[in-house]
Amino acid sequence: MFEQQITEYLQPYGMEPAVQEDIVAAVGSRLTQQPCRPDPALAGNLLLQYGWAGEPQKQRYAALLAAAMQDGSTVHPAFPSLVSQMDETDLTLLDAIGKQGRMPVLDCYLSRMKKSSGFTGKPCEDVATSIELVTRMTDFLPADGDYERIQAAIDNLLRLHLADIRMYAKRQALEDMQDNRYEDIYLLFQPVVDETVKQFCDRFPQYRERSVRLQAGNLTLTPLGSRFLRVCQ
Repeated sequence: MFEQQITEYLQPYGMEPAVQEDIVAAVGSRLTQQPCRPDPALAGNLLLQYGWAGEPQKQRYAALLAAAMQDGSTVHPAFPSLVSQMDETDLTLLDAIGKQGRMPVLDCYLSRMKKSSGFTGKPCEDVATSIELVTRMTDFLPADGDYERIQAAIDNLLRLHLADIRMYAKRQALEDMQDNRYEDIYLLFQPVVDETVKQFCDRFPQYRERSVRLQAGNLTLTPLGSRFLRVCQ
């Protein structure tokens, strides 16, 4: 409906005709009101990256450009750069966190309790020594089951400050959380945990008597992540 006006706004950027037609159609399908001229710096950055992007990223750039053409645009100048630093897995994970509100995560440690030395007349206390083995296990997995790829995606979303991880207190036992999702995650990754423990203990036999301990938490969106998804889905 607004193709002609969108084309007029994009003319100064000198795109290839095929690329311009593609983005005009993508942006036009998202607009519900008369478009405004986008901020040149924002539009230039978006269009520069659009021609080289994969399909998942192109959809986000089109959504950003459509939002930038609305009255009272809230598109932050950093958003195009954020899209360029995420691949399809990162974007899908971000959408899943936004849809669920919070995504459960489990960290796995090899742990041993020991009594600490106390002063005369003072009670000794239990101290746990823990070694991190498998972290950020979630119920979100790609079709090929590549867990390490999900770990990398989580790390990237944390780096970009689009997501955050909030862990429960270590003293809170897993069975007290009344949430079967954590048990499901552990059952899903139990073969990974068992193999990791075996490999570690084969290398360091002194740790064979330690027990596996789990710490649970949630992966959530940051305020920046929420704002990003509001204009970029």
